[in-house]
Amino acid sequence: MAASRKGSRGSGKLTSEAIEALGPARLARLVLAQAERDAVFARAVRMELAAKDDSGALAHEIDKRLKTIRRSRGFVEWDKVPALARELDQLREAIMGPLADHSLSQAVDSMRLFLSLAEPVFERSDDSSGSLGEIFRQGGEDLGGLWCQADMSDVELLAGDILMLVEGDGYGVFDDLPEAASPALGQNGRAALRGILLERQAAKTGNDRRQFDYKVGWLLPKLADLDGDVDAYIATVDPDRRNPLLNAQVAARLIVHDRAKEALDWIDAPVERSHNERELADLKLRAFEALGRRDDVQAQRKAIFDRWLDGQALRDWLRALPDFEDVAAERQALDQAMAYDRATSALAFLVAWPDLKRAGRLARDRLEELEARAYDVLRPAAEALAQADPGGATLLYRRLVAGVLDRASSKYYPYAARDFAAATALADHVAGDTDIVSHEDWLADLRKVHGRKIGFWNQVAGKFG
Repeated sequence: MAASRKGSRGSGKLTSEAIEALGPARLARLVLAQAERDAVFARAVRMELAAKDDSGALAHEIDKRLKTIRRSRGFVEWDKVPALARELDQLREAIMGPLADHSLSQAVDSMRLFLSLAEPVFERSDDSSGSLGEIFRQGGEDLGGLWCQADMSDVELLAGDILMLVEGDGYGVFDDLPEAASPALGQNGRAALRGILLERQAAKTGNDRRQFDYKVGWLLPKLADLDGDVDAYIATVDPDRRNPLLNAQVAARLIVHDRAKEALDWIDAPVERSHNERELADLKLRAFEALGRRDDVQAQRKAIFDRWLDGQALRDWLRALPDFEDVAAERQALDQAMAYDRATSALAFLVAWPDLKRAGRLARDRLEELEARAYDVLRPAAEALAQADPGGATLLYRRLVAGVLDRASSKYYPYAARDFAAATALADHVAGDTDIVSHEDWLADLRKVHGRKIGFWNQVAGKFG
């Protein structure tokens, strides 16, 4: 009997074959019943029926619903947005699927109508989840794909359409359109779009120019990338090279185009302040490698390790040293890491290398310097040290517990309780360690200082109760 019941349950699995086996009459009853309960599903069914007849009927059904949504004025609260998003995505898929299969021109028209809904829908919806924005941005990309499938012989007209859509876009709906439509534009169409942009840009001054650049200025470097034209890209950035972020973008492209020597000039351009020093350092290393400057490559690898304790840079530097020099050099580098000015970063490096002996020693010697909120470093380090250095692991767990309790961060009490349990589990292993306060004395101090944090102690009781 048990085997029979098990087989019966397994037969209820939804597969195409199982559903087809129900037969058309039974399926029709199920579809009609669900359509009565779910308006979005009912509309999807009507569209499938329309697609069965002809593309004109399907386009009419899609456009009718889109226009109804566009005319709507009621505000859509956050909890109602998922239903609207679901329907919009179904409409988008209907345009890209059955309608595009029947008629690309009708699909393009319907997709443009769909995208015209973006602004009114955003203005009357609480899209805090971002789901509506994601659907409309996908629609913007889809429009480019439809243009690529269609025969777009007038690329200058297409370029003008793209610019018009991007310039009127206040929500990022068409951010991916230029790249998606790039095959349809071709080189001539991209040149036409660039020409229109530059002509209109030159005709504007003052605030009008700033507004224009803000809205569509990003198209110029995008077009340069689509054409693989690094000089056109350079023409769009500050010629005085005062922006280190843009300098890095230019340098990366020059390296890709076998112009590493020029890239170094952009990397080394003097700037007042840089927030991307690491990116520039990595680009400099890539440039040296491209130029075959081995001594500079080694020096840059070591500089990257010295500055950021980069494990891969150190491994590459050691690997390129002459025979028999790497062992002493590694020991010196690891000792250097022990004295690194950011103790938490040093601990992360030593655990990852791995050198658990030095990691445990750092935990003992520089415990107060470790950032108690660095859960992503301290907790994995404690887990790694639990066997190799139970004392060092215990100190890290205690540091994590104290950090939460000192801040009275009740949201993190469950995590602190788990760290407390982990420290307790190591108590017998550190009983004879004279460098570490016994578990009993630590617990007594913890209760003395934080005894009134009942939420934490209740969590602890749950672990040991």
